[in-house]
Amino acid sequence: MLAQLGSDTRSPESGQAAIESAITLPLFVFLILGILQLSLMHQARLLTKYAAYKAVRAGALHNASMQKMERAALAVLLPLVSRDMGGGEHIKPTHAASDFQAKWRWAQVLGNRMEEADLPYVQVTVCGPLRGNFPGNPREVNFDAPAYATSEDWEQGQRTKLRLQVTFNYRMPIPFANWIIFNAARNREVPWLMRLGKAQGRKRSSPDARGGDLYLALAEKGVYAHPIRATYTMRMQSNFLLQKPGHELPERNQCIFPFRYD
Repeated sequence: MLAQLGSDTRSPESGQAAIESAITLPLFVFLILGILQLSLMHQARLLTKYAAYKAVRAGALHNASMQKMERAALAVLLPLVSRDMGGGEHIKPTHAASDFQAKWRWAQVLGNRMEEADLPYVQVTVCGPLRGNFPGNPREVNFDAPAYATSEDWEQGQRTKLRLQVTFNYRMPIPFANWIIFNAARNREVPWLMRLGKAQGRKRSSPDARGGDLYLALAEKGVYAHPIRATYTMRMQSNFLLQKPGHELPERNQCIFPFRYD
């Protein structure tokens, strides 16, 4: 009898260990998954920078054609493009040319639109030059015209340089970590345990300046996308066709930067 009672008796340390494990295990799991997710996002950032270079090069050679620039950027980022296969994100590898061609024919890739929301995989924005940099509303601007390529004003001297920003709406594929990183990046509420205390006066959410609530609508469907941006500048090697559809320049700079000159 005494032996049986002794075997059923548990020390206080065992209960304490169980509580500590329950507290630290979610943090440990998030640490491992978070490192993996952030590593993939770093890879996406490097590819986005290269995609910006390829996009601006395509624009410099093809009269700042928006279609050419978007397809060039999407071709670079295609290995990281994913879609929901029911139960999680699936990133189809592109180890061979046949894999690339098969993935390039996806309906979502051909339309550059996610099936869950009206959100592009890749978006190209012209930072400059702007429409107002060419007064008189000309039909075509010679890319090497001295009147535009040289100026004592630095800003005016940039009129023949194409400046682009590529936004890659990266769909995070790592479960649990994608949800935490998405909420943290948008300043949204996360469980108390994951934020180690609740900050006072924090807003419920902070939608992205470009895309707005589309990211939140996508998250409600269980897909967490995060915009990754890169910019690149290159001198034009073909003429601006300012009045041709798909080649127009914007009236104002709509690129998003984390800094301001003023």
